[in-house]
Amino acid sequence: MNRLASHFGRLLVLLVFLAAAWLLYDRLKEYTFGQIREAIAAMPTWHIVAASLLTVLNYVILIGYDWLAVRWVGEKDLPLRKIALASFAGYVFSYNFGATLFGTSIRYRLYSAWGMPLLKIVKLLVILGLTFWFGVFALAGVVFVVAPFSIPTGLNHVKLPFAHTFWVGVSLLLIVLGYVALDALSYRRPLRFFRWRVSLPPLRLTLYQIAIACGDLLVAGATLYTLLPPTEGGYVRVLGIFMLAFVAAVLSHVPGGYGVFDVLIVEFLPKDRGPAVVAALLVFRVIYYWLPLLIAAAMLGRNEWRLNSEPKNTRS
Repeated sequence: MNRLASHFGRLLVLLVFLAAAWLLYDRLKEYTFGQIREAIAAMPTWHIVAASLLTVLNYVILIGYDWLAVRWVGEKDLPLRKIALASFAGYVFSYNFGATLFGTSIRYRLYSAWGMPLLKIVKLLVILGLTFWFGVFALAGVVFVVAPFSIPTGLNHVKLPFAHTFWVGVSLLLIVLGYVALDALSYRRPLRFFRWRVSLPPLRLTLYQIAIACGDLLVAGATLYTLLPPTEGGYVRVLGIFMLAFVAAVLSHVPGGYGVFDVLIVEFLPKDRGPAVVAALLVFRVIYYWLPLLIAAAMLGRNEWRLNSEPKNTRS
């Protein structure tokens, strides 16, 4: 039964990818490679430099996710350099290949090699998931309410359950407020669900989590915005579109969000600047996904060599 469910899940992901790829092809078939190449060549150098610096800042902020989680599970002696490696490699491989397989397995490999017990690793992964999703809900809720936008008519056949983002934003904010209230009311007392008891992180940690996640998404959206042509509504609109596309890519489980993320960005942004939008997406992929992947792979290779060649030392 589990094997059947696994095969069905993979088939569903494949179908989502193929559908997104077809939609993307349908949107881009009117542009030529020459137009896209010219748009890349016309992109100001300082835009690329700024996007690169924002990417570095973004991955530094991402370390905060793991740092908070490591402290919460009680591993206060683990050096920051190790936490930074686990965070950087975990997120880079998650973004490129999917969090379920690569992000989780890389963190398990690193933290277990450094002496962290399995139960604490599981707790750490849970807090990372909570941090990400409630940060997304909080920031997306604010953006969708403050600067709402309609779903393009080109996506009508996808049968989305909403045609405007305002009430989606309201719903997300209510979820966040409900979680924070539940966290405050259950102070130091585990919640009971039937036979299980679930301990929520302290309220202060929850607020720190949401703040870090919002900072992460604000900078990630700014990275893409820096590369895009001028857009009506400016950074706030691009941020809202970025978050909608990013969450859709994560939920689709398509590795790297290929097709899903790209088709939503193309669909929402101006059609008259199509080649420039596609050029921005390609450069964004290189700067935010592919170059960090090469760096993370080299760092993991060096760490594996050290783990296999040196005597075991869990806290050195």
